Amino acid sequence: MKNVYLRSMLAAACAATLAACGGSGGNMYLSGSVIGLAKTGLILQNGGEELPVTAGASSFVFVNLIKSEDRYDIKIKQQPKGATCTMTNGSGKANSYSVSTAYVSCITDTYALGGSITGLNASGLTLVNGISGSISPLQGALTFTFPAVADGSTYNLSISSQPAGLTCKFQGSTSPDGHDIVGVMGSGPVSSLALNCAPK
Repeated sequence: MKNVYLRSMLAAACAATLAACGGSGGNMYLSGSVIGLAKTGLILQNGGEELPVTAGASSFVFVNLIKSEDRYDIKIKQQPKGATCTMTNGSGKANSYSVSTAYVSCITDTYALGGSITGLNASGLTLVNGISGSISPLQGALTFTFPAVADGSTYNLSISSQPAGLTCKFQGSTSPDGHDIVGVMGSGPVSSLALNCAPK
């Protein structure tokens, strides 16, 4: 009989202080959409709840339920490595509409990729990086730069057109004619590549 009485008292105390007993009394999930998250490490936070979001995710849902009229304030606790995310519509008062209007937009960091050129005493050289763009260093140029290559992406620089009367090759290229060079972009600018040009 005493055990029944104690359980009843505990249930009453739990109902009076629901949050302290592990519940919230809510019936709505706080959620939103994610755009452009290609990197790992993003962590969102609402009050005391933290939510890791995996790379490639298109949405997020907090585990703890909230109820109508609750205030929420979703913040970015930790940025993903190699990217920057921003939160929009992350705070407000909960209702059946507002709890799913937040969205996180992420942009992968980009860095300059380039290196040195020797022997470019003619015009006509064109370099390309996969399908993302091309550059045409001028006659006499000593360096080349692709201004925005995404963190962690694979680059594939190749010679689209040789300068008049010259043959240019990438130092360290694994291709037989040295016309390209492949690598993975790190978390910072790269200026160590080398392109050597010589008469045909």
